[in-house]
Amino acid sequence: MKWAILGAGNIANDFARSFKTDKAELYAVASRSKEKAAAFADQYKIPVSYGSYEEMLADATIDAVYIATPHSHHYKQIKQCLNAGKHVFSEKVMVTSGVQLDEVIQLAADKNLYLAEAMTIFHVPLYPKLKQWIAEHDLGKLKYIHAPYGAFKPEDSPMYFYKPELAGGALFDIGTYALTFALEFMTSQPDEILTFGNLHETGVDETSVILLKNKEKELATITLSFGTDLPHVGVVAFQKGYLEIPGYTRANQATFTDLQGNKTVIETTDTAHAFTHEINNFTNMVLEKGANPTLAKTKNVMTIMDTVRAEWGLVYPFD
Repeated sequence: MKWAILGAGNIANDFARSFKTDKAELYAVASRSKEKAAAFADQYKIPVSYGSYEEMLADATIDAVYIATPHSHHYKQIKQCLNAGKHVFSEKVMVTSGVQLDEVIQLAADKNLYLAEAMTIFHVPLYPKLKQWIAEHDLGKLKYIHAPYGAFKPEDSPMYFYKPELAGGALFDIGTYALTFALEFMTSQPDEILTFGNLHETGVDETSVILLKNKEKELATITLSFGTDLPHVGVVAFQKGYLEIPGYTRANQATFTDLQGNKTVIETTDTAHAFTHEINNFTNMVLEKGANPTLAKTKNVMTIMDTVRAEWGLVYPFD
């Protein structure tokens, strides 16, 4: 199976460095700059480089494309890739609205192609192990989840963080992780959503709180900010104790504390980069023609993001 990278920015470098699988080859890279693509290919020993996305998509050798461009570009580029007959693995957030997501999901189905989001929480080995551990122990009912994520971003950053034309803001950049984390543990999709959000003067969201409740009366709080750092520790609380998961976006360890203060560590011997797991899982899914379970999870997160954006009045120039 031959992969290509669409875009040669920061996250594309992370993907290329982590490409380790004996079932696939990182075969091509495309950038809007022929020189940038050639330099990227040379750095990572990629056989082919292209100076335009259209030229790359015309290469019938390519089976799957990883989209590594800003959020605002994904919707158009996913459609281009699917229409060119390529499986698509898109950087998060996959698209910027539920309407767009429904369209690309239907297009992938019509073309009999795989489409999935590069969300680390879907792929790191800790979460299946945690769910198995929870199932094997009597923890009582799930009561509460807390998922904070704050990452200070300078207002004069040249990156997309505060740029509305590139779908910047904390929700799409880091909020998608926190929401995904919460939904991984909640028994059902939240049917009550409350939120407060502060928009930056540029028009993107800077700091927010999102409250979730489902029919099982499980509660979750999501706190996000580009204006300050926050402890990157997820908490999942049951009647008989709570889990703490530090660095929950790419975690390999969790600690359970029971009501008597006794602690149990649950961990994986995982040493691979999160991208390596993502690449292997998507490759295996395509080669084995397996189920595609993460699309429904992506859709559940997008439903919440649509709701809170409407409440905040967060509108992008391209909406």
